[in-house]
Amino acid sequence: MIKKILYTLIILLTFLSCNLQKEFYESGNLKGKGKFENGLKSGKWKLFYETGELYEMGNYFNGKEIGEWKIYHENGKIKQFGSFNNGKQNGEWNFFYSNGNQQGSGHLEDGRKTGIWKWYFENGNIFTERKWKDGKLVEIIICVDGKGNDLDKGTYKNGLGTVHIYDVNGKLLETSYFEKGEFKN
Repeated sequence: MIKKILYTLIILLTFLSCNLQKEFYESGNLKGKGKFENGLKSGKWKLFYETGELYEMGNYFNGKEIGEWKIYHENGKIKQFGSFNNGKQNGEWNFFYSNGNQQGSGHLEDGRKTGIWKWYFENGNIFTERKWKDGKLVEIIICVDGKGNDLDKGTYKNGLGTVHIYDVNGKLLETSYFEKGEFKN
């Protein structure tokens, strides 16, 4: 009886592993591995940097991302994680610097930012907090340097204007322009 079960398991595992497909970079290095059903990615997939380090992993259904996904830095530390539903990001997403410190977090619905999003400097101090609705910027709540000093948020109001991004020392790095709550640069 045990031999029959083992034999059945070996055949099943052999059959399942035969469905495993691999994708390669032009260099010949492994790019990804997983299964296809009806020509579409299905089930668990792992994708790799060209160096061979794990880049991301998660599940597909009918060629679209579903469930929890994890994305990694080349050093192997987590870069971001969150969930997908029918190929669109949904729920809480968290982002991290390559040193492991949190870079940001926020909520997505059908791939659109919603609610409060927080972003941090690499040293762990917050630098901006922004409110979003249906993928559109509503308000810049705070904008500070690495010591918590208030900085000029820009001219953004009622969906129109500029938004500033600063480094940890308060030096202006970038000015972005928004129209109707959407990034336009």
